[in-house]
Amino acid sequence: MIMSQKRFEEYFAKVVLESCFPDKFVDLHISDKPDLRYKSVIGIEVTNCMPKRAVEAFKLWRRVAKQGEQISPRIIERLEQLKEVEHDGRGLVWQQGTYTDNIDDSPIKHFLKAVEKKVERLNSNNADYAGMESYELFVNSFIFIPDNQVGAVFKRLQELNDKMKKFDCIYLLTNEQKLLIFDMLGGMVYPKYLYARLERIADKAKELYLGVKNG
Repeated sequence: MIMSQKRFEEYFAKVVLESCFPDKFVDLHISDKPDLRYKSVIGIEVTNCMPKRAVEAFKLWRRVAKQGEQISPRIIERLEQLKEVEHDGRGLVWQQGTYTDNIDDSPIKHFLKAVEKKVERLNSNNADYAGMESYELFVNSFIFIPDNQVGAVFKRLQELNDKMKKFDCIYLLTNEQKLLIFDMLGGMVYPKYLYARLERIADKAKELYLGVKNG
C-alpha cells in the first residue's frame, strides 16, 4: 500500500476510535511503530485485511477511471486476470467469496491472517516498536462476521494473540458500518454501531490528512 493511503487509514482509525471512545482516546497522535499513540500509554497498529490482489485491482480500476481511453491495454489485461474486484454499474465491488460455517474457508480468513501477521511483527526482534504500556490493533475491512461465528473468531484470536507481546484489544470495522471490539483482556466481544456516522468520520479524517499533507 502506498504511504499516502496508509496515512489516510491511520487518520481514519484515529477519528473512528476517538468518536467511539471519547473517554479513552483524546487526540490520538499519528506516529509509526505503533501507528497511533495515546501518550506513552496505548499504542495502536492500523492495518486492513484486504488481500494484495484485491488492493492491486482497486488501484488499477482507479487508474482506468482517471485515464479513460488513454489507459494501457496491459492494465486492461491485468484487470481481466484479477477477478477479485468488479464494477457492478454503481461502483467497485470486492468479490470476497462465499461465507461458510468454516471461518478458515470464508472471507473471515483474511482478518485472521492480518491479525496473525501483526502479532508476529509486534514480537519480531527487529520490529523496533516503541515501548508502550499497552498495544492494540485496528483492522479496517469490507468483511462481516455472522453473529453465530463471533465466538469461534474470538477463540482463534486468543490462539493467535498468545506471544510475549499481545494486543490487549483488537478492533474490526466491518462492512455493516459496525465496529467489533474484541476485548482480549476482558475476554468479551461487543459492537459499536456507526450507522449514519461513517461518512462524517471519513470526511473528518480526509480533512485532517489533507491539512497535514498540504500544511
